[in-house]
Amino acid sequence: MPPTHVAGNAVARNRLRRLVRESFRLHQRELPSVDLVVSARPASRTAAAAALRASLAALWKKVSEQCATAPSS
Repeated sequence: MPPTHVAGNAVARNRLRRLVRESFRLHQRELPSVDLVVSARPASRTAAAAALRASLAALWKKVSEQCATAPSS
């Protein structure tokens, strides 16, 4: 049995990848210089693009806020 992916088949994974990359491109100037890993949840497979963009925008904001208040090393 082939492995199943959370984000679905290749078409669905590539759709998510494009949405994440575009969202990151639009918000990267607001983000601190950190490495980020984005992992998809099963609901992302059927979510509307607008909902995914809104979710990613909220996550970028959360990352910015957390890094701004985190003690530097």
